Amino acid sequence: MVSAAVPAVALAATFAASQLHQQRPDPVARSLASYQMRSLVAGSGTTDAGAAHLQPQPTPTPAKPAASASPSPSATASPAAAPAPPACAGDGAGGTGMLPVNYATIVDFLVAHGYTKMGAAGIAGNIYQESGGDPESIGTGGGGLIGWTPLPAGFVTGNAAADLQTQLAALLTYNQQWIQYVPMLNAATSPASAADVYMNYFERPGFPAASNREGAAIAVARACGIS
Repeated sequence: MVSAAVPAVALAATFAASQLHQQRPDPVARSLASYQMRSLVAGSGTTDAGAAHLQPQPTPTPAKPAASASPSPSATASPAAAPAPPACAGDGAGGTGMLPVNYATIVDFLVAHGYTKMGAAGIAGNIYQESGGDPESIGTGGGGLIGWTPLPAGFVTGNAAADLQTQLAALLTYNQQWIQYVPMLNAATSPASAADVYMNYFERPGFPAASNREGAAIAVARACGIS
């Protein structure tokens, strides 16, 4: 049987050991205190014993230099495309022989709006017979390039250049009512045949004078270099 009595010396030693254990700082506290001391000695002035010791911060990555503002080769503007040459290489004056006035302007306009050069020559040949190419032409009950009857208001105003453009635009509208024949006109292989197609399927004149229309279409094709 063990005695419950403990010598006084043993009790004193146990109490001293207990006090020493209670006063000993834990390892984390010692580590933080050590970090504070080293920071002060190094002159950093840092006293925050936070995650800087336990979780080292990554070294900041230097900022990349700004991209050059110089345009890339693909961003540079390409030179403008050269304008298409005129459909008619003639001087466009006309009015002599069987060449209608304004024939070059007429051919260029029609080609720019979907007609072949040969088809445009055929139309110009018909215009020769109807007005000689003069937009200010006035006939019995009608007038203008293709002898509109009755002559619409505003087609003949005395300003030949403006009236020419007005009537050429109106000619496109007029031809639309016979649009099913446009492929036939554009498929013509000679100026005379193109003149005949336009005369029979578009113009439908009371006085055909087919030879005049064909001859003028041939003269226009020759002046414009259309073959």
